Amino acid sequence: MTVKARIWIGLSGGVDSSVAALLLKEAGYAVEGVHLRLWEAPGQASSLLAAEAVAQVLEIPLLVFDWRKSFRAEVVDAYLDALAQNLTPNPCVRCNRLIKWGRLLEMARANGAEYLASGHYARLIREGDGQVRLYKALDQAKDQSYFLAGLPQEALKAMRLPLAELNKVQVRQMAQEARLPTRKAVESEDLCFLAGQDQASFLREHAANLLNAGPITDRSGKLLGQHAGLALYTIGQRKGIGLVAPEPYYVLEKRAESNTLVVGWAGQLLKGAVLTGPVNWLVADPPEEQETVQVKIRSGARPALARCQILPSGDMIATLEKPLRDITAGQLLVLYRGDLCLGSAEIKAGLDQGTA
Repeated sequence: MTVKARIWIGLSGGVDSSVAALLLKEAGYAVEGVHLRLWEAPGQASSLLAAEAVAQVLEIPLLVFDWRKSFRAEVVDAYLDALAQNLTPNPCVRCNRLIKWGRLLEMARANGAEYLASGHYARLIREGDGQVRLYKALDQAKDQSYFLAGLPQEALKAMRLPLAELNKVQVRQMAQEARLPTRKAVESEDLCFLAGQDQASFLREHAANLLNAGPITDRSGKLLGQHAGLALYTIGQRKGIGLVAPEPYYVLEKRAESNTLVVGWAGQLLKGAVLTGPVNWLVADPPEEQETVQVKIRSGARPALARCQILPSGDMIATLEKPLRDITAGQLLVLYRGDLCLGSAEIKAGLDQGTA
């Protein structure tokens, strides 16, 4: 077999990255595993042991980088700063951009690796003009293109995603057939730095200043109760507010100047448009104002139809075909044309119908 280019792959200790490494080796790449120590948590040691076991079975080298300081500064501290500004950030998007497909890609290239791979579920298609297009995974229940939409073209050009055409059942089966040590690994849905903690416990330990209690009111200003700290709530949240009413209350606003949590009914959450910051375009042909595209207001949201207008400031307004609820500042708005990811922008606010 002709050995292809050198490729680094992040081995997290999970089944997805393990099978991705297996597939790359079977394809003839000179595979080198990389494990990043990003946070001191109870599961970190077991993740490293799992990555080492996979590397041993696959007979590939494993590089281990201790980047806890930079992860704390660039991801966790930025997350806490955003919470202090009453935003609801997505730290995984930031980590992908700055750490996994930023600093790690630079290090891979500096050490002679041509590509960097991961176990993300998304598809890449390389065009004749040299551009790379990002598409949703074939298994759209596992699609992770949302988390890659904030990356630049240069990162996509160096990226390899071996799981693009697979679903989770197939990945588990491949891991079982290859007797990979991670074949029964439990999938984690928490932020890695929470490590099983709830948000309140994490903030008490790392940012207790964000847990200042304050009033809960309705939009008329009527006092309804007391909240435990604005950072614990997000727009559209229903559970955990602690109020008893004939119908559920939802978080409508977080007013930093008065440390007030404003709640109301589900219908009051509806917004007709989304205001974002500048767009990170991944295509050379972004949509014209008259084109209807699909948008996602968070990773697990259903796509909604919208038309996009770029403002003189560089910001964008996505006017929705039907109003949406739970539009949250700090999250990423990701745009699609069918399965093709067009780009992304950080949400600044939801706009009421008729004000867009």
